[in-house]
Amino acid sequence: MSLLQSFRNLSPKARIGIGLGLLAWGAVGLQLSDGAEERYFKPTEEDRAALRQIAPRITTVDRNSGVQEATTPESPRSSAS
Repeated sequence: MSLLQSFRNLSPKARIGIGLGLLAWGAVGLQLSDGAEERYFKPTEEDRAALRQIAPRITTVDRNSGVQEATTPESPRSSAS
């Protein structure tokens, strides 16, 4: 018998209880995960320096550098008669 089949065979009150329990477990996990991340996984300066060394460097290049701006003729507008 599959897990889903076993769940469906439970009484409606038991299914509601299990569902609410899973929702509560998720809510507690969301509340505690930020604090645990700050406490246990706070990066050090060494970690940041190592990350800066392996991170790709992006250099921006101006598209029009060295090229004079060309003047464009005005677009034709509908003439008033």
